[in-house]
Amino acid sequence: MSLDKFQTYLSKNKIDACVFRSDDVNAFYFLKEAIGESYILIPNVGKPIIFTSLLEDISLPCTIVSSKTPLKLLKESLTKFKTIGLNFPFVPASFKIKLDKITSTVDVSDILSKLRLTKSSDEIKNIIHACKLSEKVLKEIIKNFKSLNFKYEDDIRKYIKKRAIDLDCEISFEPIVASGINASKPHYASNSKIKDGFLVIDMGLKYKGYCADITRTFYIGKPSDQERKTYRFLLSIQKKAIALVKSNVKVTDLETFVRKELGIIDKFFIHSLGHGLGLDVHESPRVSLKSKEILKAGMVITIEPGIYSSFGIRFEDDVLVTKTGHKILTSFPKKLIIIPKL
Repeated sequence: MSLDKFQTYLSKNKIDACVFRSDDVNAFYFLKEAIGESYILIPNVGKPIIFTSLLEDISLPCTIVSSKTPLKLLKESLTKFKTIGLNFPFVPASFKIKLDKITSTVDVSDILSKLRLTKSSDEIKNIIHACKLSEKVLKEIIKNFKSLNFKYEDDIRKYIKKRAIDLDCEISFEPIVASGINASKPHYASNSKIKDGFLVIDMGLKYKGYCADITRTFYIGKPSDQERKTYRFLLSIQKKAIALVKSNVKVTDLETFVRKELGIIDKFFIHSLGHGLGLDVHESPRVSLKSKEILKAGMVITIEPGIYSSFGIRFEDDVLVTKTGHKILTSFPKKLIIIPKL
């Protein structure tokens, strides 16, 4: 159905066809299968055409053109078209320049984002399974923290990557593992010896191309009363924000609510509340004060408030918008889990 809608859009906007490189996630979206280095031409009417090398073996309901020079054949085929659509943010400038010499090119990135805003039942099933596999790995990490002998933050990152391979998955993104003062840096990417204090683990696996994204905060050692209080306070706000998720709610209302609830410590919440989730770990809608979107059934978003001061705490859950409200896709416990001091 998504391909039909896209071709209808192309026709209405007098775009003869659209070209994707096979490493563009939108090619996977339309073909429902990953293929080797190739070029995909989607005409506004008819089957997609795949220009590929003689090395690739592709079995899809498309027209397959195999050649030693697939790009050359693609360019020759484009001479009969007046206007070609491209995903401008993704294509290299050199590729666009080559096609501009042959035909007129226009940006179709906006419609691609809109098509992927709501997920089909199959897409939702893949995201749910990605969440389950991600939580399986996270549970292993916490349950076997001592026996796995984690000493450095990178030890946990490496374990996540290894288990992704074992489970025939990919990682959705480079895992974030931040302990002690490092947890106060939302996108922390260095490697230190694991320190006492809060431990933030932000990770996700990708199943059949679809991403999960979950964050949980643990504690190594003995938390102070203030740390416990702040943890519970942020958790209560996240739960209330998730409760607001339903169809026809303005996305901006979610972050507005969270910041109002945070009060004077709002200044320690230094990123947006969340993002859409699907083939990309960050896709539309952006869950922030700048968003113009309205929630619709079928959207999958993250809700991830955080506080970053002398320590860091963040919770993140993946949430499906339904016709009657919402469904939380991530179920890993959020009660503070304390890991004995190393």
